[in-house]
Amino acid sequence: MRRGIFSLRRLRWKLALSYTLVTVLALLVAELILVSVLIAFLLSPVIPSLAARYVGDEVAPLMEPGLDQNPPDVRALRGEVDRLTSDTNVRMGEGEGGMDFTLGPQDGNLLVLDEERRLIVSSREVRGHSEGEPLDPGRFPDLAPLLTGALGGEEDPWSLGAYTSDRGRMLAAAPVEDGNGRVLGAVVVVMEVPNLTGPLFTVIGVGAVALAIPAAILGMIFGFLTAWGLTRRLQRLAWAARAWSRGDFSVAVKDSSKDEIGQLSRELNEMAVQLEGLIQTRQELATLEARNRFARDLHDSVKQQVFATSFQVAAARALIEDDPGAAEAHLTQAEELARQAQKELNVLIGEMRPAALEGKGLAAALRDYVKSWSSRTEIQGEVHIRGEREVPLEVEQALFRVAQEALANVARHSGAGKVEVDLSYTPESLSLRVADDGRGFEPAKDPGEGFGLQSMRERLAEIGGRLGVESTQGKGTTITCVCPLQDPSRYTKR
Repeated sequence: MRRGIFSLRRLRWKLALSYTLVTVLALLVAELILVSVLIAFLLSPVIPSLAARYVGDEVAPLMEPGLDQNPPDVRALRGEVDRLTSDTNVRMGEGEGGMDFTLGPQDGNLLVLDEERRLIVSSREVRGHSEGEPLDPGRFPDLAPLLTGALGGEEDPWSLGAYTSDRGRMLAAAPVEDGNGRVLGAVVVVMEVPNLTGPLFTVIGVGAVALAIPAAILGMIFGFLTAWGLTRRLQRLAWAARAWSRGDFSVAVKDSSKDEIGQLSRELNEMAVQLEGLIQTRQELATLEARNRFARDLHDSVKQQVFATSFQVAAARALIEDDPGAAEAHLTQAEELARQAQKELNVLIGEMRPAALEGKGLAAALRDYVKSWSSRTEIQGEVHIRGEREVPLEVEQALFRVAQEALANVARHSGAGKVEVDLSYTPESLSLRVADDGRGFEPAKDPGEGFGLQSMRERLAEIGGRLGVESTQGKGTTITCVCPLQDPSRYTKR
């Protein structure tokens, strides 16, 4: 029982796991998107442009008094550079809602150049260059266009900030102008960019685990609660279907929701009502058909025999005084007609009794029926069974009724003394053969079929079977029935 409740094959757990998987994947995808956006932001020119804006707005004005003198006041400029770099006060974007950039003594270099590109002051020594000498931009890859723009008076930060081609440094430049807008020189910031690959993957991994575990727990709980209600509704449908399969149509599915399951429940309830009415109608029609057939058989056989018996008795009464011998012959005929009527009634009564196939099978039921039929009709009957095995109940019922009809025809019309009933099972089909040694008939001269043969053909046609009739005048009749078994799914197994 517990294994059934917690089996992962149950719909409840499948839905819960689906919710969990979707939740975890959605969060992981969201994290990957955020990380991708962050990486794209870090690699974009936004950060260098912010640094260039800060250098132009905050750092360049501090260098204007020192560069406005001729020659430049190196001491004043160095004091500003040392103040900016010694206690990490260069914070690009501070107070503007942007990211903070700090420039410590070991983080990069702050360069001040005059309008002739001479290096006036540097926060760190530039290898191969001395202060007072022109700066070779090639010492810092990709700096040349930025420095040219700054010394040309360019103030657009998007044109004055960039990463080096190897992404190892960030460059930012800004012009230093006097109060009249004349370019006095330029300020250049060279910052080392740390390698964020390792920390970034660490953050991604830790974030994925930190998000996946709570998401999995919450997704499982939410999915289980959602699936619980759904599966309970489906179970009510299954319970109702089982009740309907047992013939109990009083069970109805109670589901007032407006979704697809609720709509399906209402349609199944309506179908059950219609099916109950259809079954009741078919039962009534079957009962009416049986009554009509019984009445027809009584009219065609027993009534005629009783009528003939009455004529024989009347004739005997008229001759009993004048010709006792002739009267005795009429009474003998009346007695024989009465005995035939009794046999006919026994056959009809036997046909009206239901066949007890459940739990017995066609072979056993057929043996019992032939034995009782032979006792009633005083006709010798033999049953031969070959390859007995289980077959669909509908096939057994149809063949049993066909056998009843065939034996009834033998008793009524053939005048036979012996009947053989053969039942043969094969993997593909089930065959029934009823052969008698009676008077027979000529099918070519009598193409019309009686009610019995027509009824047998209709029964077999319902299950895909066929009926064959062979008869010769004076040599008996053989009826053969073949029912295919290749598609057992069309039948209801016992």
